Amino acid sequence: MRRQILKWWAGICVKRSWVVIGALFAVTILAAMCASRLKMNMHWADLLPERDPMAQEFRQILDEYKSASTAILVLQGEEQDIKRFADTVVPYIERITEYVKRVDYKLDKSYFLEHGFMLTRVSDLEQSKDLFTDLNLVPLLTSINDNFEKEYIADEEALSTRTKEDEAVRYLDGLHFWIGSMTRSLQDPSRISPILAGEAIDRLLLGDEYFVSQDKRTLLIIIKPTFQCMDIERVIPAVDTLQRLVDTIQRNFPTVRAGLTGTIPLARDEVSYSMNDMKLSSVIAIILVIGLFVLTFRVWSTPILAGLNLVIALIITAGASALFVGRLNIMTSMFAVILIGLGIDYAIHIISLYSERRAIDPDSISAMQQALIRSGPGIITGALTTAAAFFALAISVTRGIKELGIVLGTGIIIAMLTTLIGLPALLAAREKVSLRRNREPKPPRHIEFTLLGRFGAVINRHPVLFLGTGIVLTGALLYQTVQVQFDHNYLNMEPAGIPSVVLQDTIVQAFDMSPDFAMVTAGSIDESFAIAEKAKAMPAFGMIENIGDICPPEHIQQERQPHVLSIQRSVASSSKQRPLTKQILHRLSEELHRLEMNIYELSQMAYIGGQDRVDAACSRIIGDLDVEKTENEIFSLIELIRTDPHAARTLSTFQSLYMPLLWSRVHGMADPQLITLDEVPEHIKNRYMNDAGNQFLVTIYGRQHIWDMKYLRQFSDQLTRVEPRATGTPPMFIRLIDYIGSDGLRSTALTLVIVLFLLWVDFRSLRLALLGITPLILGGIWMVGILKTLGMMLTMVNVCGIPMIVGIGIDDGVHLLHRYKYEGLNRTSIVLKSTGKAILLTSLTTMVGFGCLMIARYRGFISLGALLVIGVAACFITTVTFIPAIIGLFRREEKQP
Repeated sequence: MRRQILKWWAGICVKRSWVVIGALFAVTILAAMCASRLKMNMHWADLLPERDPMAQEFRQILDEYKSASTAILVLQGEEQDIKRFADTVVPYIERITEYVKRVDYKLDKSYFLEHGFMLTRVSDLEQSKDLFTDLNLVPLLTSINDNFEKEYIADEEALSTRTKEDEAVRYLDGLHFWIGSMTRSLQDPSRISPILAGEAIDRLLLGDEYFVSQDKRTLLIIIKPTFQCMDIERVIPAVDTLQRLVDTIQRNFPTVRAGLTGTIPLARDEVSYSMNDMKLSSVIAIILVIGLFVLTFRVWSTPILAGLNLVIALIITAGASALFVGRLNIMTSMFAVILIGLGIDYAIHIISLYSERRAIDPDSISAMQQALIRSGPGIITGALTTAAAFFALAISVTRGIKELGIVLGTGIIIAMLTTLIGLPALLAAREKVSLRRNREPKPPRHIEFTLLGRFGAVINRHPVLFLGTGIVLTGALLYQTVQVQFDHNYLNMEPAGIPSVVLQDTIVQAFDMSPDFAMVTAGSIDESFAIAEKAKAMPAFGMIENIGDICPPEHIQQERQPHVLSIQRSVASSSKQRPLTKQILHRLSEELHRLEMNIYELSQMAYIGGQDRVDAACSRIIGDLDVEKTENEIFSLIELIRTDPHAARTLSTFQSLYMPLLWSRVHGMADPQLITLDEVPEHIKNRYMNDAGNQFLVTIYGRQHIWDMKYLRQFSDQLTRVEPRATGTPPMFIRLIDYIGSDGLRSTALTLVIVLFLLWVDFRSLRLALLGITPLILGGIWMVGILKTLGMMLTMVNVCGIPMIVGIGIDDGVHLLHRYKYEGLNRTSIVLKSTGKAILLTSLTTMVGFGCLMIARYRGFISLGALLVIGVAACFITTVTFIPAIIGLFRREEKQP
């Protein structure tokens, strides 16, 4: 029945070629109109199942909290240069109101100077209550030492959490600046001013107002957009606009390096690079495939017609994808390159047989009928098995893999139909045009691959040798397969060297904090505060942001009120200024020595406990004891006090300027009035609160790079203990990896079952079906084993190639067995010379198509392309080796009496 239909259709294509071509082009135009509505969504998080609770929570947070999507401008250089750059560029960024909602790069000093002590923990308030009883220089330094010893030296848990580490670093930074201010005053008394004194006081009380790293060489500007990172249509122009502005400003700051990273720039780069890669790879793939055709068939027109047929299939597939799926994700975006490599195979089989039969049969109708009769069943079975393998991916819960299966399965069916329906008509029309020009038909040239025929004869004579060698090699590669490792670092999928990726590492190194974060919502300030406090106790977490740090719950504020009142009374009754004398300077030097020893002890504690940031902050003040020539800021100040005859007068002047400012600052910060949400400035509330004002966002950052799998698991486990509803990059990536792993196993198993069943139905023989699937399984082992041997790893992207290769690799065995069935099991030489040529060409064109993925900058595509090239080559070798060898062995056993 199938052969009769193919024979009938061959006659229609030859006799009514122009009608068939016209109808095909009409369908192509309609498909192109549908394809124009195809949307792009390249964010990896969108690969998760649509109904996954974590994915749903993530999308809802992105919709309600624009602060969940960020662009980070990273500035690197000398401290004063990067701060001037920041002050210059921020006003320009804030004017881009179409894309920018808010810019944060400094602490809101005014708010913290009004409410600072009500935002401080009770334990810290208790230790600070005597700190401001006397604001004169020596008593103040004495109180600082007393407080330092109680808070850090006597408390073994002083650095037990990341929050405590951060507070210690900020405190040490303030002390460093305070000491440096006194040093600068003694070095040049003319520099003493209310501005210097005010800055010294603010740094002592609040720390550096800029979002700057501990070594003062990296500064972050956090840009909150008016849209979310999934809105690709706005992401690309927004990042491009920001980049142009940064490039313009940077011309005036040649010593500063500036670059963009964060969720928004990463989303832009994922889309831009992947789409550019796919366009370039698709064009090059078509050119190379047609070029391979030309070299093989020694003619121009036939390969061009095959390429035209392929383009038609791609357009119709894009239109069908717009109807069935509606969008392309980071996996389905490469459908064109994959279909170029696979879809051209069907054309090769028809063209190869048509050119062969055209040299034998009397006319084009007979030749086309024979070509379709001989190649059509194999094409249909191969396409159905390949499509079934891809459609099997649709059982995946992972949205990205499911859509990949639907798009590729549909594309394979379309490529098969356009090849069987359209290509014969195109070939017939070509011959008619040639006849009109040349007055006589010009049949396609037929090229034979006699080498494959001779190879088949050798296998026939020595089947045991080939089988034995193949089994030994398979065993070695199976050992490699079980040793293969998985690269969990998603950033290794991104293009190498682009700023948005490189700067992620820069942030981790400079701030000891990952820019990737988890998020959880709370229905009240109390709930938000409780979640944050629980998170702060977790060792895997870095910075925790929540509304409770800005507007604490009322019961927390009530606990703090008496201590804040005590500080207010203490500073109100503080002693008046007393001029410094030589005797007082001697006491000052003693307290500075005491401070040096306290900082040294803290440094030792931090070194033993692995708190490198605290250790580095100590070294900035007292120097690195492991370095021979190190600068000790405290020792330098003591030497200046000892050698400067005017030190008492100079420091008295410095004291007279800072004391009233310090009194005013502390008195203002010690306001015991309860803070209400209405008092919090809007630009601060927007960081934590949704537009409706009924939900609050808690943001949890990792303290190191989350792409280390061991740490990622630890982070996600602790996150679940804090709040099971949490979402964000770390927990979602873990979930995606788990989904892909389970989906890959299920899809591969189902694909093998489906392929085996279809082969059984097609061949009506379980033995032939098992024979057809054997080289496929062996080829899969070879593929992963060779990947490991070459030093490569499986990735989140290329692991999808394992179930895909089942559908791709089965074609070779299907066509070979169909030809054996037609020619007879004793015709190995003929089968390999004819059909072997076709599957060699299909394998080469498929490898060329997939190989074009390897020119991409997006490294996920490179890894997938490499895996599929290896897989196609392995399946071809195992097919043309194992199937003839097994058949030869069976025939030898049958001949024996």
